[in-house]
Amino acid sequence: MKFLKPIIACTALMIGLTVGSCKKETYPSRDRSGIVEPPPIPPVVEPVDPTLVVFDNADAPEGWQTVGDPKIEKLSPKEGTGYLKNAITNGNDFMQFIKKLPAPLDTKLTAGNGQFSFWWYISDVSLLKDDGQIEITSGGDADKEEYGWSVGKLLPTLANGWNLINLNFRDADLSGVPNPAAVNYFRIFFFTKNKDHADLVTGVDDLKFRAIPPPPPVVFDAVDVKDGWETVGEVKIEPLSPKEGTGYLKNTIPNGGDFMQFIKQLPAPLNTTFTAANGRFHFWLYISDVSYLKKDGSIEITSSGKSDDHEDAWDVTPLLDGLKNGWNEINLDLDKTIKTSDGGVDLTKVDHFRMFFFTNTKDHPDITVGIDDLKFISK
Repeated sequence: MKFLKPIIACTALMIGLTVGSCKKETYPSRDRSGIVEPPPIPPVVEPVDPTLVVFDNADAPEGWQTVGDPKIEKLSPKEGTGYLKNAITNGNDFMQFIKKLPAPLDTKLTAGNGQFSFWWYISDVSLLKDDGQIEITSGGDADKEEYGWSVGKLLPTLANGWNLINLNFRDADLSGVPNPAAVNYFRIFFFTKNKDHADLVTGVDDLKFRAIPPPPPVVFDAVDVKDGWETVGEVKIEPLSPKEGTGYLKNTIPNGGDFMQFIKQLPAPLNTTFTAANGRFHFWLYISDVSYLKKDGSIEITSSGKSDDHEDAWDVTPLLDGLKNGWNEINLDLDKTIKTSDGGVDLTKVDHFRMFFFTNTKDHPDITVGIDDLKFISK
């Protein structure tokens, strides 16, 4: 019996430990009542084109004509709840889609800025013949006051499946004088190469008008590296506070000097994609103190690989009154240039840029200057 008490004590101790270990503990880190969930990320909403005018969304068969009865396909439209679908079956070689509006539509566009856009589905482009036409008219029928575009010219750009077709009024073949303020008729017709073929499934959706979107900028030079650049003395790229990218070309007109220039020679000619009518030349210019600049100098682009040959230029003088200390955004219209006698620059082959300018005197504090982000943009 002398061993009984120690055994009981040990048992009691074990029981006490067990009871203690079952005690409910509070863990604040598991209590989510005070946590505010972050707001949901809003969906990305594309801005609506204010020039958009819908001709027909092809969600209903009313007003449509095609080979056989018009049928709206609900599966996988490009817009809305359906699209007009049909097939050129084996043994046939022709298809057309026609829509006549009950009342004329004012596109609010002009012959110069208007664009007709729609989605065209083609299951197998290789079956299409180099023939057919896309037409919109204000005459209520085909070939009357009509804009027309050849299907054959589109063929190299088409792919199997859905194709977004964008057609500019200014590129159309005309029949009469179409009125963009009174469009009332659409037709597309096309053919297969022969009548022996697999069924060619085709359809149209989301027919609309809009202003021709501006072309994207075309970069002449981002000025992030010094390759191809010339200036007064050593070419240096400054990485601190560029207007674009990772750097800009920086230099100084020191006291005792009165001249600065920036020159860039491209390794290959650049097609700007712009015309004199719709384009601008853009860059950023840094001047630490514009009050010391002289009303002199020139900004030049050429397609000859050198200055003063096939050149368009702008005088620096008219710009000076609008400049401020620091960075200045410069936008120069391509139709307001001074051209060399050889006809000026070829905008499809630009390969050379130069800007030069002066201080009023050689007695001045050091003038810091720089240039960045040279590109061609839309007006």
